[in-house]
Amino acid sequence: MLRRILRTLKYYFLTILRMQNSDHRIALGFSAGFFPCWYPTFGVDIIIAIALSRVIGGNMAAAILAATTGSMLWPLLFFINYKVGYLISHIFSSPPPIDLVDVIHTPVPDRDYSVLARYFSKLGDMGVNFLIGSAVNSLIFSVVLYFIVRFLLSQYRKPLLNKIKKARNKHIQ
Repeated sequence: MLRRILRTLKYYFLTILRMQNSDHRIALGFSAGFFPCWYPTFGVDIIIAIALSRVIGGNMAAAILAATTGSMLWPLLFFINYKVGYLISHIFSSPPPIDLVDVIHTPVPDRDYSVLARYFSKLGDMGVNFLIGSAVNSLIFSVVLYFIVRFLLSQYRKPLLNKIKKARNKHIQ
């Protein structure tokens, strides 16, 4: 299965290199294709990538390639989302008021629910951190990825095509 996925990625990569579309459209499609990969869409990200690419005028093959690559990188993207969200939320958050901390640490006579409350509070914070991180990462990485892909295509597209053409001619002879 991994071999099939890698073969499909190679096919789309070669298709992108051979396309007559401008570097702008291909980079736009790649950026739009990678955008939904930062969110937990669980398989729908390719459909979202195609729709987003079509809306903004990007290349669909590049969007499919980026969405497929992003789907395989999901565990890494999840970790990056959480860490970036944690960092941002701690930079912009202020410590809770002293009165609230005193109230939370006051023991309850019958049962101690503070441990359970802290547990659910941490779960909620993890979700907020993930959401903040995914929003920031999707925006920043989409813009950065656009410029990287556009630069790479403008610099290396023709040399790679010439190299592939020479290798194919050697193989035919």
